[in-house]
Amino acid sequence: MHSGSDQGEIATAGANDRAAYEALVASHYRQVFAVCLGMLSSIHDAEDAAQETMLKGLANMPNHSDGHGLRAWILRIAKNLCVDLLRKRNRPRPPAHEPAVQLRQDVNALYDMEQALQRLPMELRVPLMMYYFDGRNAASVAESLNISHATACQRLRMARRQLHEFMTERTAQ
Repeated sequence: MHSGSDQGEIATAGANDRAAYEALVASHYRQVFAVCLGMLSSIHDAEDAAQETMLKGLANMPNHSDGHGLRAWILRIAKNLCVDLLRKRNRPRPPAHEPAVQLRQDVNALYDMEQALQRLPMELRVPLMMYYFDGRNAASVAESLNISHATACQRLRMARRQLHEFMTERTAQ
């Protein structure tokens, strides 16, 4: 979605252009924050992790100069940071092991969800991601994708149905 504009911004960000850095942060921060919040379940921790992700991503930007896969790369940094934070939280074991088990199950469920999302065809995945992660409504999704409102609603329904099937087949195994 952003990769075309990211290439130019990455090139100028690599040349220490502050406006290019700000544009990259603005275009990716919401998704980074959503991933962090989903994994950490704390707004404060998610904000800290998202900010640290953006700093690490920008510090290593010259090493990632092709622009392809920037979103996946920056989200991977976020996930790794969150996993590290969760590990640090769990070092002093609580007396009852249930919270640690629940946390592990939550992280596994997020991983399963990510895998299921990757299995969705692009024409279903994109509207779903726009709707849930970008906070858009169906009309906005339709306009952005240059499709009718009915088609956007249909794709969202199909995406939810397929995602449900993928998730239930995963838990049945």
